[in-house]
Amino acid sequence: MNLFDAQTLTEAFSGVVEPYVMNELTDTPSTVNGFVTNAMLTPDSTFHFHSLSEFKRGDYISIDGSYYLVMTDVVAQRGFKYKALVQYCNYILELTKTVKIKVGTDNMGRPIYKTETVVDRQEPAVVSYKEMTVDEDAIVTATKTLVINVQDTIKNRKSFQVNEAIALYGRSYKVINAEIVKAGLIELKVQSEDVLLPI
Repeated sequence: MNLFDAQTLTEAFSGVVEPYVMNELTDTPSTVNGFVTNAMLTPDSTFHFHSLSEFKRGDYISIDGSYYLVMTDVVAQRGFKYKALVQYCNYILELTKTVKIKVGTDNMGRPIYKTETVVDRQEPAVVSYKEMTVDEDAIVTATKTLVINVQDTIKNRKSFQVNEAIALYGRSYKVINAEIVKAGLIELKVQSEDVLLPI
């Protein structure tokens, strides 16, 4: 009798899993059964997430009231389960839209509108700081850039275009590059022209 065959391990695993909400802020949230284990000690809060159900890079999972973004590929099962590195979403981007609101009518009964900017949706993100060096004709300049990883969706591809403005930490940042080289993630590089801390 083999004590460690896949069926025995799957049954044992099924006894320790708990439900986690996945992609909670999207139009199609779901639940995935799994469990969390510690990853190596890093400056960022990261865990390994294990599940018998498939999930993918770019999904975000609610763990203890916080969102964690799946940062690594989940192409196939490892052993008898799926496993990936998840990283704490240290910022929730608030994406806005402009709407027309009726505020009354004029003397002839025609509606009067005003435009307001309102929060359209929230997007969990992993924000990190990177100092990049650019060398042009033997002139070296250091640029301070934030790198933002978000889920790759149609909405996010439309929202995070190059030269768009993003509000972060009380400052306005401009998207200088958007990459989709990692399936499931959009990696944005943003820079701020502000030199003073927000008050």
